[in-house]
Amino acid sequence: MLAPVCHRHVVLTIPRLLRPLLRRRRELLTELGRAAAEAVAELVRRGLGDEVRPGVVVSIATAGDLVQWHPHVHLLTTDTARTADGSWQPLSEWNATLLMSLFRERLLARLVEAHAISPELVKKLLARTHPGFSAHVGEPIAPTDKLHLEDTVAYLVRNPLSLRKLVYLDGHKAVLYRSRMNPSLGRNFEALDPLEWLAPMGDHIPDPGQHRTLFYGEYSNRVRGSGHPDDREAQAGQAPDPRKRFSPTWTRLIAKVFQVDPLVCTRCGQRMSLIAFVTDQMAIGRILDHLGLSSPQAAKPPPPAREVLRVAEHGDGWGTPQQWDPA
Repeated sequence: MLAPVCHRHVVLTIPRLLRPLLRRRRELLTELGRAAAEAVAELVRRGLGDEVRPGVVVSIATAGDLVQWHPHVHLLTTDTARTADGSWQPLSEWNATLLMSLFRERLLARLVEAHAISPELVKKLLARTHPGFSAHVGEPIAPTDKLHLEDTVAYLVRNPLSLRKLVYLDGHKAVLYRSRMNPSLGRNFEALDPLEWLAPMGDHIPDPGQHRTLFYGEYSNRVRGSGHPDDREAQAGQAPDPRKRFSPTWTRLIAKVFQVDPLVCTRCGQRMSLIAFVTDQMAIGRILDHLGLSSPQAAKPPPPAREVLRVAEHGDGWGTPQQWDPA
């Protein structure tokens, strides 16, 4: 879904004073992502004009290096913006300080509107020399650098913890998690009781119906579904292109997840080619039976305890009580 233009990785953080608030009122995490997207859009409009629109992917993260509660925002945004005529215009400079100010202004306004903080607290935060907000703007990623772009996207939606850093000490009944040095804690590890470890892990599970990856601007569902004026004109003036071959992307994704290429023969190791797609359920069952790959039939479960007691007390319906072996 990404446009063939340069992208940037942007990170926006909030002060520690506001972090417990987002833990208590988790619906405000969505407002955190919206404020970040609006700040990026405003920064682009100030540089290129009011009639432009960037494409923004927002990922709301809640975990720090040691899986502590640390809500912040990762964004993958286009280094350009789409104009009214459908062309992409690059932004000459990304001002991280201005982006931080725009993000702070919009987030604090949303929190006041939601009655989460008071206007007096906003004044105190703005009066500080270091209010705790920060913005990091990465280097542009070329559209041809597919690997770098894919790694960045994977980093945006990564899990809150890494199993490679996790060690369970069975003899001591403790969980040890090692990561980078945390300046605020003064250590690079976290050692907790297993139950105490599960408690902070539960904080990072999204609430039902709450999305952590959001799309704005050119990447929003409304814009991508409606199409652009030049696209509609091309569709109206030209006949539709013939249907292209199915993309082999699904094989690449399966290989990345399971580390097995589904189109490589397990017997000879040669590359296989697709002949046909079998969708009929009966034909699929016969093929699996012939290859010996059908799942075994599940054994019939025992009768419910209530039914067992009824038959034992009143018989099996023919007037003869049944004798049940406890084994």
